[in-house]
Amino acid sequence: MSRIIVLTRHPQNHASGRFAAARPQADLALLDPFELELRLAAGAAEVWMTGRRLNCAGCVVVPRIGSLAPEYTLNVLEHMVAAGARSLNPHAGLLRLRHKFSMLGALAGAGLPVPDSALLRSTADFDTTVEQLGGYPVVLKFVRGGQGVGVIKAPDGDTVRSVLEALNLLQYDVLLQRYLPGAAQSDLRVLVLGGVARWAIQRTSGAGRFRSNFHRGGSVVPAEITPEVADLAQRAAAAFGLGLAGVDIAEEDGRRYILEVNSSPGFEATEGAHGADIAGAILDYAATF
Repeated sequence: MSRIIVLTRHPQNHASGRFAAARPQADLALLDPFELELRLAAGAAEVWMTGRRLNCAGCVVVPRIGSLAPEYTLNVLEHMVAAGARSLNPHAGLLRLRHKFSMLGALAGAGLPVPDSALLRSTADFDTTVEQLGGYPVVLKFVRGGQGVGVIKAPDGDTVRSVLEALNLLQYDVLLQRYLPGAAQSDLRVLVLGGVARWAIQRTSGAGRFRSNFHRGGSVVPAEITPEVADLAQRAAAAFGLGLAGVDIAEEDGRRYILEVNSSPGFEATEGAHGADIAGAILDYAATF
């Protein structure tokens, strides 16, 4: 069994390709969690694939499990650890990060600055909530999602009410958040590896957009990691026990806020901006984890 296992549903994406190129096949395996079978035999956890039991003992898992990943992927990670593997990012941390309001609550509980936020189902009194969030516009976010998908700038009450009512019918929660003009235009994505803030990029939103994600048309340049930024990013990753994390930080009126923590961060833009072998660095760290 390979010492390092990248657990991913997307073997063809940028990160998977970079991981595969960074290590010989004998030392690295990219496994689709849907191809794995979980068993309990005589009370012991076993992981099977194509009719054979995998020896997970001594392996390190690099989970590429985003907030939209099916629950089965988390079950696989938890079971692999029970079978003797170690995970770069723990099951408990990933579980907390699947819900953005839960994520913000954990950050706030760790004494870290987050934007004023609210989670609600009823539209009966949301005007008061919006007032407490600084008035319109407000930001609506799906509680699960990534790469800027499911983020809406709501200019008025009709928009808020329509989105809330439509998604509540689907039993889907929506996060309301104070609109930060500075964050809408630019933010920092900091990659934390092994508890150290290693690389940062400044992302600027594209023309006519208010989200700065690289995958939503934003531009990126290398950014300096100041002591304050390093402290915020490292504490944010530690709040979830993450060995690898992408931490999004924005500045508004001279104060920095943590917008999001990603346990499966993409690094295409960061590698390009810094000319760095981030995939190799991640695997090097995993090999010593």
